[in-house]
Amino acid sequence: MTKKEAFINVVQVGTVDDSTAEMYLLSKGIVPDDSFTGDLDELELAAIPCIQSLITVSSQSEGSASWSMDREGIKQRLLFLARKHGLDDVVNAIDAKPIVKAYNNWGL
Repeated sequence: MTKKEAFINVVQVGTVDDSTAEMYLLSKGIVPDDSFTGDLDELELAAIPCIQSLITVSSQSEGSASWSMDREGIKQRLLFLARKHGLDDVVNAIDAKPIVKAYNNWGL
């Protein structure tokens, strides 16, 4: 199995064609045709920007074929990988929760 094939399996959500997979791998300094040796971390880190790009696409069509993507599933996969690798900026951007900075009970 090549790193490109493994990368497509790591993404798991949406559809990623060969040229897109190669682009994200090369942007992280990974040679797509190298043999996959089991290092998931490098592929998962390369997959995060790819999955981020899928979040904005809800459906695609080409000719007479069309398909839709589960935005919640994409979001959950992205959050899983971002949390696993300690990417708090990605987690906060996707799973933003309000933060209370001050609290005053005012006797209520």
